[in-house]
Amino acid sequence: MSFITLPSAFPVVGLPIVGAFMLNAFQQTTVTRLRKEAGVAYPNAYASDAEALKDIKKMKFNCAQRAHANTIENIPYVFALFAFFSVFHPKVASASMLIWIAGRVSYTIGYVSGDPKKRVGPAYFASYLGLATLFFGSAYIAVQKTYQNYV
Repeated sequence: MSFITLPSAFPVVGLPIVGAFMLNAFQQTTVTRLRKEAGVAYPNAYASDAEALKDIKKMKFNCAQRAHANTIENIPYVFALFAFFSVFHPKVASASMLIWIAGRVSYTIGYVSGDPKKRVGPAYFASYLGLATLFFGSAYIAVQKTYQNYV
């Protein structure tokens, strides 16, 4: 029988997990607030393009909704990479995940301005450093451990 021994620093992975929860809560409350301000009724996911072009409140709502949806689209594989990498390198994985989260906050704030071009700024690009570290760190560990154990 095989057991996984976690590094002593493993509890640090709780910080980015809490951070991801807070990111989601921030995005959800932003969408909810802007939906109310824009008067976009449920079950409509977005205001129409025509409405958004005429009303900045509707445009901001659409942008907030899209920022949140984009995070929801990306977080499953980001969490998978984080979970795997953190078993072997919890501090590096946690720092990388926190950088990714900070980038997503910056992305959301810029997007919610109502100008979709503002979603991409320096902090957003820095989030790719976090994501790249999670990806390449996970890939390296996967290849290394596979080679050690099966070749």
